[in-house]
Amino acid sequence: MKKSVSRLCAAALAAVLMLAGCSNSNANSGNSTNTASDTAAPAKPARTTSFTLKESTEAGNSGNVTIQSGDTYAVISVKDFGDIKIKLYPDLAPYAVYNFTELVKRGDYNGRNFHRLIENFMIQGGSGNGIGYGGDSFEGGTFCNEINTSLRHYYGAFCYASTSMGDITDGFYIVNSKKAQNDLDTSYESSFANYTYTSQYYKAYLESITEQDPNYGIVTSIVNYNNKAAEAAKAMESSLTDAVKTTYSEKGGVPSLDGAYTVFGQTVEGFDVIDKITAVEKEDDGKGNISKPVKEILIDKIEIFTMP
Repeated sequence: MKKSVSRLCAAALAAVLMLAGCSNSNANSGNSTNTASDTAAPAKPARTTSFTLKESTEAGNSGNVTIQSGDTYAVISVKDFGDIKIKLYPDLAPYAVYNFTELVKRGDYNGRNFHRLIENFMIQGGSGNGIGYGGDSFEGGTFCNEINTSLRHYYGAFCYASTSMGDITDGFYIVNSKKAQNDLDTSYESSFANYTYTSQYYKAYLESITEQDPNYGIVTSIVNYNNKAAEAAKAMESSLTDAVKTTYSEKGGVPSLDGAYTVFGQTVEGFDVIDKITAVEKEDDGKGNISKPVKEILIDKIEIFTMP
C-alpha cells in the first residue's frame, strides 16, 4: 500500500508544483510615492515567513470601494489596453503591499506581461520570467500568504499568485469573474473539504518516505499549507457578513480562492480594461490549456500614488 501511495503522490507532486493561480483621465491624480517627501517613510512591515491568517470585521474590499484621502493606490498601464487603478490595503495586508510597492518603485514590472487569461476566473501576469514563476520578492526569495478575512476575491480583486506550498514572489492576478455568487457557505465548505483532502493525501506520501528523501521538505510544506488553507476557508465562512454576501451577489467573483491566496488590492477603475484583456484571442499554453494570449500583452509601467 505504501508503495502505491508513494507512486501516486510522486506523480501528483510533479504536477502540483506550479503557480496557482494565480484608460481614465483621473488615473494619475494624487502624489506619487516615487517622489521625495518630507514625511518619514513608514516602518517596514515584518516579512511573512509563515502562512498568516487574521479574522477581521473591517469592510475591506466589500461594497463600493473608493479611494479616499490618504489611501495608497496603483495604476497599471497596459500597452494598447489602458489603465487599471487599484486601491491597496497596507493596513490589512501590510507585507504584501510593501513587497508590491517596492518592486514597482524599482521598476521591476515595467515590460512584463500577462501570460494567463481564464474567463470567469482571472488574468495573471507580472512574473519574473513571463510564464508564472521564476521571480523574486523585493527582499529576495519568497514570502508566505497573508490572509485577512476582510479581503475577498470579488470581481476586480488584486491578488498574489503562489505555489502549492504558499510561496509568493512577484506574480499577481486580477479576478475577472462577474458571475453572481449566492451560495457562499457551500463554496467555503467545498474549499475546506478540498484542502483537507489534499493535506491528507500528501500526508500519506510523507508516511511512505523518510526525512532523507529529497521531496520530504516540499511535501511537508504542501501539507502545512493545505492545513492552513482549510483553516482559512472555515474562517471565511464564520466571518461572513451581509456586506460580503451582497458584494459577491451583485459584483461576482471567485469565493473558492478565499483563504488560500493573498488579496491585497481592489480595482476601482479600469474594469473595461480587465474585460478587454480577458476577451483577446488565446492559444494553447503548451500544457493543454487555452489560456495564453496569441498577441503578447505587456505592462508599460506601474506607478504608486497616495491620494491627498
